[in-house]
Amino acid sequence: METLNKKKYEFLLYLLEEGDAMVCLDARHPDVDVPASHKDNSSLNLVFNLNFKRPFEVTEEGIFAKLAFNGRPHECALPFGAVWAIYDPKMKNGQVWEESIPTDMNLADQAMVVKPEKPASKLKSVKTSGKPPAETKTEGKPAAETKTEGKRDRSHLRVIK
Repeated sequence: METLNKKKYEFLLYLLEEGDAMVCLDARHPDVDVPASHKDNSSLNLVFNLNFKRPFEVTEEGIFAKLAFNGRPHECALPFGAVWAIYDPKMKNGQVWEESIPTDMNLADQAMVVKPEKPASKLKSVKTSGKPPAETKTEGKPAAETKTEGKRDRSHLRVIK
């Protein structure tokens, strides 16, 4: 189980380096600390990003963060033993750990995700302080996205006189 949690930890760090990370967990797990209104949810989905205003900590044991639910902050403890999937909500790049999926949950409504292309084996513990760590190279701003929608590649056209 320790090796499985380490894989979840490393994959989460990998996705956080890239941007958003959606963490899917069974909030009914005895060690999960979330508001009582979410405690019976076998498929609680939470998004994390290094640019969060509130600090959060990621260790090999789990995620520890003060999250807002209905506008009210709550100190949450999310052990990796309760996590069954982590993915990038924009790119649908992610990982599902079948052995961690609650037995009473129907996956028909869940999106299937794939393994990352880049391993995260050399990563260590991340603790945010409201700003991303220096090694993430984000400088507190989201990465600029290249707009290709409005541009047309006209290199295949030529001028005829």
